[in-house]
Amino acid sequence: MSSHSDHTSKPDPDDFEHRLAAKLKARQEREAKEQAGPSGWSQGIRYGSEFFGGVLAGTGLGLLVDWFFGWSPFGLLTGVILGFVAGALNIVRAVRSLEK
Repeated sequence: MSSHSDHTSKPDPDDFEHRLAAKLKARQEREAKEQAGPSGWSQGIRYGSEFFGGVLAGTGLGLLVDWFFGWSPFGLLTGVILGFVAGALNIVRAVRSLEK
C-alpha cells in the first residue's frame, strides 16, 4: 500500500495557478478563433460564386429571351451585360455584409 494519502496532503498553490493560467490562455485562444473573420480562401470562393451566379443567371435569361422572341444575338448580349452588372452588385453586397 502507498503511504501517500490524497486527503492529508495540501494542494500546491503554484500548481493551481499554473493550471488556471493554462485554462484561461486556452479559452482566450478559442474565443479569438471564434471571433476571427472568414479566411481568404472562403472570401474568394464566396466572391467568385456571387459574381459567377450573376453572370450565369443573366446568360440564361438572355438565352431564354433569344429563344422565346427570336432576337438571336441581342438577348444573349444584353443578358451577359446585365449578368455582369448583377454579379458586380452581388460582390459589393457581400463585401458590405462582411464589414458589419
